[in-house]
Amino acid sequence: MKVKIFYGHPENVEKQFNEWAKGKALSRNVIIHTSAYPTGQAGIYDAVMIAVYYPEGSQFDEGENA
Repeated sequence: MKVKIFYGHPENVEKQFNEWAKGKALSRNVIIHTSAYPTGQAGIYDAVMIAVYYPEGSQFDEGENA
């Protein structure tokens, strides 16, 4: 298994994940885990993390977006 992690501001992470996953079919061998992280400081955005676990040698390893 391999993992690809996206972390940062929610809108940026969503955009990065969607661009990376475009055209890739999800299967039961792909696990997507999300988590939110509060900063605890006023005026600073919360962060999110998306971790995608996938098998080596799959379509997620292919191409420039891997």
